[in-house]
Amino acid sequence: MAIVKMNEFTLFAFQSQKKALLTEIEKFGKVQFINLESESEDLSFLKRDTEDKDLSYLQGEILKIKYSLDYIKKFIPKEKGLKALMKGKKSLNFNEIDKSIEKIDYTALYDKLKKIDESVVSLSNETTKYKNEIDSLSNWTGLDIPFSELGTFRDAITFLGTVPKNCYDSFMDEFNNFKEAYIEKVGEGRDGFNIVLLYHKILQSEAEELIKKYGINKVNFTYQDTSANTIKALNEKIENDNNKVLELEANVKEHFGDLNKLYAVYEYYDLEIMKKESCKNFLKTDEVIALKGWIPEEEKEKLLSLLNRVLDDKYSVQFRVPDSLDNVPVLLKNNFLTEPYEFVTATYSLPSYGEVDPTPILAPFFFIFFGMMFSDAGYGLIILTAATLALKFIPLDDSKKKFMKLLQSGGVSTIIWGVLYGSYFGDAPTLFITGGIKPLWLDAGANPMMVLIVALFMGIVHLFTGLGIKAYELIREKKYFSALFDVGFWYMVLTGCILMLISSSVNIPGLSSVGKYLAIMGAAGLILTQGRSNKGVFAKLAGGLYGLYGITGYIGDILSYSRLLALGLATGLIGSSFNLIIKLLPKGVIAIVLGTVIFIGGHIFNLLINLLGAYVHTSRLQYLEFFGKFYSGGGKAFKPLKPSNKYINVIKD
Repeated sequence: MAIVKMNEFTLFAFQSQKKALLTEIEKFGKVQFINLESESEDLSFLKRDTEDKDLSYLQGEILKIKYSLDYIKKFIPKEKGLKALMKGKKSLNFNEIDKSIEKIDYTALYDKLKKIDESVVSLSNETTKYKNEIDSLSNWTGLDIPFSELGTFRDAITFLGTVPKNCYDSFMDEFNNFKEAYIEKVGEGRDGFNIVLLYHKILQSEAEELIKKYGINKVNFTYQDTSANTIKALNEKIENDNNKVLELEANVKEHFGDLNKLYAVYEYYDLEIMKKESCKNFLKTDEVIALKGWIPEEEKEKLLSLLNRVLDDKYSVQFRVPDSLDNVPVLLKNNFLTEPYEFVTATYSLPSYGEVDPTPILAPFFFIFFGMMFSDAGYGLIILTAATLALKFIPLDDSKKKFMKLLQSGGVSTIIWGVLYGSYFGDAPTLFITGGIKPLWLDAGANPMMVLIVALFMGIVHLFTGLGIKAYELIREKKYFSALFDVGFWYMVLTGCILMLISSSVNIPGLSSVGKYLAIMGAAGLILTQGRSNKGVFAKLAGGLYGLYGITGYIGDILSYSRLLALGLATGLIGSSFNLIIKLLPKGVIAIVLGTVIFIGGHIFNLLINLLGAYVHTSRLQYLEFFGKFYSGGGKAFKPLKPSNKYINVIKD
């Protein structure tokens, strides 16, 4: 239950063996490569290995496959609900992935889909154009003569335009003063009234002046038929284009069955790209390659076996145990009880390689705190059941599996605390049983001070544990005095203060004196040592006094654990409030129906909001109060060369 020990290895092999070697290392899935060009000065006589030309080709091919996949999937109805959640990835072994490229001509499919896409886009653009034309014509349907006949008069001029509504009447009055002229309103649009003007050529100058005066916009149509007939013809074109699009989409749907083949080909190229990308970490001569990487110490013998099998003893490898200066990747390994809590650690930050893995230490505290905050047996049973069903029936990646197992654990803790507090969907049992179900320990709502005392006690244990881990790390580094100065003296101060606080409530002879002298000795030690890195007597003393001032932070940290009481009470009281509303409903069928709705809806709301609160605040106690005492983090995750499994789970042969 700790950080997995790593070994660094340096390998020399022949260039001719590189492809087979990388394939087997990828299947092995336990090697993370190191960039030799930036790491090693001893190998400066070698040149950088590169597969850029092949890599560029592979990246182009995988883009074609990704385009084809995305385009086909656009036309597949999206599954919803449980059916979508329970749909997992298909599994293929490496040999089946290698052969997948022979089962489909993805290039021809890509070309076909590309042409279909271009045709659909072109037809869509045409449809948009036709719709815009229909929109512009729709306000001219009152014009019942063909547009082609409007300009055929020998001595008259025809004008189509839109008159702003606010000046329409004034324009009509002035235009009607022309004797040899005609005006007709044929429609109404957003910008004004659509009109047709007909006037003799001898009036052209006056008419144009009047049109200009009122800011009338001229409308030009190039259509031959009437507005109504033109709209009808355009709608027929739209319908025709839509039918063509449906035919094209039907051609795409014929390839739904090719999705799994495309998924496999995608994984093939993805595996090839990862191998080519890995080559950037290597150095080479014309005949030899040099590579360096990290491997879990426990996998060392398996790697040697792999090298012997693939390279036929024609290689040289050296292993090295990393030192404190190495940037070693981190891989956590915990037992089945504490492994789910790796999710909590990783969400904050992985430990650095030389640190203590906090996961097994935070696990029991997280378990207790989560349940104490949520504290309802009914809600806990729902969470436990939901998480268990999700793990059994829904395909999840490793991270989601850990989170579901974390919820399982939280559900168990919530049930325990719910039984201790006597909370079952709040006080729901009182709806059916007189007096409800009695708590196994105490009623938190009736005895909040007792719960607060327990919460603060747990907080002190939590903080003392964090300080203890800090002391362990300092002692492990042989910094014995630092462990005494930075942890031991704080233990004395805090323990002394706690003993004095207890003595004020419990009459134990001498307890107050022991606490007082212990606190004084610890405080003196802090004043004398916390400024030890400063120069000068006064600077050291000032630093010591400032260090002692840190006791206010510890007080604040301890008080933070009062949220164990607050959130625990909130869950039960909100649930009981919904139950009270149900009790106040009048008897009858309506009350049964309405009460059921309130019960289900109210408790679902309470469950979700307090589940979120319990998770967030339990995590906060770990990250701020606990980790703040000893944990640095900043570790980089171990990322070996292995399948990404984007669409298909690639398994070993």
